Amino acid sequence: MPVDILLEINPPVGLDWRWWALAAALALVAVAIVAVGILRWRMLGRGADASSETSLTTLRADALARVSEATAAYHSGGINAQNAVQDMGRATRWFAGTASDGDADYETAAQLAAAARRDPRLVDVATFVTSIQDDCFSPTARPDVDAVAASAEEVIQQWR
Repeated sequence: MPVDILLEINPPVGLDWRWWALAAALALVAVAIVAVGILRWRMLGRGADASSETSLTTLRADALARVSEATAAYHSGGINAQNAVQDMGRATRWFAGTASDGDADYETAAQLAAAARRDPRLVDVATFVTSIQDDCFSPTARPDVDAVAASAEEVIQQWR
């Protein structure tokens, strides 16, 4: 009898259709989130794709082209030796900064040397940039552009 009294006092009322629509929409969103999560989780186990090596190859080719352009501009008389060496240093630092996902292209020689202690891949870049400092900024320097170009190409080619 107590249940009958409660049903008389407070009879059940059907829910409005909008509540059912909201519940269905939330269920669809939950199913979509779970599906996307499962798909992303499965993709993580596949490892790196071949495009990562391709992008490094493309990046290396672009950096080597910049070094060649600077050398060609020097030999054609378009720029002086110091500007050519600066362009080569800039191309090498750009390559290392982009390949390492770091700031090598914005760092000074001292900052690169400090970064090389944390990331051994930057040791050759830091050594190269340190070696061309006088060639780039000394007013009395007479840099050997071809030797600097060869060094820059070697640093870029040896990057792993």
